[in-house]
Amino acid sequence: MNNFKRIIFIFVVIVIGAINILIYWNSHLYYRSEKIEDNEKKIKILERANRIFPSNDLVFYEMGKAYFDLGIESLNDKALSEAYLRKSIDSFARSIKINPTSSFSHFNFAQSLLYMSYISPSPDFNCYEEYRKAALLAGHNSQVFYEVGKIFLSRWPELSEKDREFTLKILRKIVSGKEREKLQTLMQIWDMNVKDYAVMVKILPEDVAVYRLYAKFLGEKSLSPEMRQEMLAKAEFLEFERAKSDYHSGENEFLYFRLKEAIKHFESCVNTLDRISFYQSLAYQDLIDSSEFFELRKSALLNLAKCLLEERRELGEVEGYLRRYLGMEDEVAAVGRLESYLKDRGLIEGELGASFDDLDRISFQMLLSFKQNRYRDIMRVGRLLRESFVVVTEARKRSFVRILQLVGNSYQKADYIYDALEFYQKALEIDSDNLETLLRIRRNYERLNDEEKIREKEEQIEKLLAPRETVPKNSMIYKGWRFSHKLALDGREIILDLYFKGEEKGIVPLISVFFNGRVVWDDYLKIKEEEVEEEPEREGRGDVDKILSLSLKSKIGKNMLVVVPVNRSVNLLKITCRLEK
Repeated sequence: MNNFKRIIFIFVVIVIGAINILIYWNSHLYYRSEKIEDNEKKIKILERANRIFPSNDLVFYEMGKAYFDLGIESLNDKALSEAYLRKSIDSFARSIKINPTSSFSHFNFAQSLLYMSYISPSPDFNCYEEYRKAALLAGHNSQVFYEVGKIFLSRWPELSEKDREFTLKILRKIVSGKEREKLQTLMQIWDMNVKDYAVMVKILPEDVAVYRLYAKFLGEKSLSPEMRQEMLAKAEFLEFERAKSDYHSGENEFLYFRLKEAIKHFESCVNTLDRISFYQSLAYQDLIDSSEFFELRKSALLNLAKCLLEERRELGEVEGYLRRYLGMEDEVAAVGRLESYLKDRGLIEGELGASFDDLDRISFQMLLSFKQNRYRDIMRVGRLLRESFVVVTEARKRSFVRILQLVGNSYQKADYIYDALEFYQKALEIDSDNLETLLRIRRNYERLNDEEKIREKEEQIEKLLAPRETVPKNSMIYKGWRFSHKLALDGREIILDLYFKGEEKGIVPLISVFFNGRVVWDDYLKIKEEEVEEEPEREGRGDVDKILSLSLKSKIGKNMLVVVPVNRSVNLLKITCRLEK
């Protein structure tokens, strides 16, 4: 009995050893075949491996790939290609039967079925189920998952409703990974096969970078400007929400006196708000409440300045932020609270005009008084200036001009026109090209009905304002580049005409125009009707110069015009500026 058991044991060991040898030899042949580029030789080796041990899914998988490659190489011979593809399908089916969890086998099986459906259309060759299995088995971080998404999107018109929902689910997961190249590829496929904006909107996640990338794609492809504007408006809304979050985080950090962290959040908030161009005005949407935007920007500037001051910064280091804040603040009580805050920290003097040693500080303190309607306090400083000898260095000129302007403004508010003129003239003696001072003087002469002086000042003002016609030194603006042009204006409503060179053929230019940080145009250039009427023989031709007319509200002093060609380079021939009638 013991001998019999021993024999059985030895037999089992021999069988197991034989099986292991067969498995080893099968695997050896499989790895050997991987190094062979000739598909026919590869198939022969894999067939030998299957004869030795016919249960290795990798061998059948590799055979399926080899037959598939041969089928693709033989597309010119329909019968031969079909035969190879059928063998490919059989091989992948065997591989899946042995290992049904292989995402690669399901994917390549689907590929074979897809190509087979081109050569020999049949309801039996339904590849979509296999693609679905491949995607589900692979997981959304894999290349297979991405490839399935691309294939489904490229065949969008023929997909069932179920497959479309599955495709959207896949693509949403792919783009949520924020891989720029993958997203751009999917957009290209969408452009060639779908071009349904509602589909892309369902795919895209709520992400600023993704929305801006899609808007850029739409612009460069000369697609819907309305959808482009909508995407940019949504991106700006998300940026606004992020700015609000930064502001609240800054408040919390400030509360616990973590100044560095608070400054970082408030700076981020201010910078984000400064970048918002209000595309919603073009998209006819009301995503960002204008009053909320205004209050957030004002509060962020004030809190940022306070944080910096709590870090023991000098007033001059934060004056820029405070002046921006005061330019937005019209509540007397709020300005008064700021003044008390600065006095408590010894940053400004208790009495206005007690000393003229620090002109920067005096000009800022006078601005605080002016915002609180304390005109007589400022006028008293003016009287002190008449009686004092103030040394004004080159570095202090700007501050002294501000002081003289504020004194003049206060006299003007109190209806002391001649006193106001006196101080404006003093300011003009120091800075003869100060547009704001000249405009104030002209207003005084208008109130005095002095026609001769009005004409004299208008001539001076006209010399400082932007010329009625400007020809750029380099008229070519390349695609995506920013052309910036400063315009000195007097605060009135103007019409700005931008003349672009037309071309015989080519893409109609899509142009973005910004004025003082706000978008005022984002659309395709069109030829004015009067241009065509003047030259009927050129009607319908692209070589007619294109004129873009914009009605704009300017501000006193420097105004910034920015032109960005979105889909192609353009030639900006000239810029003309005229008053709105």
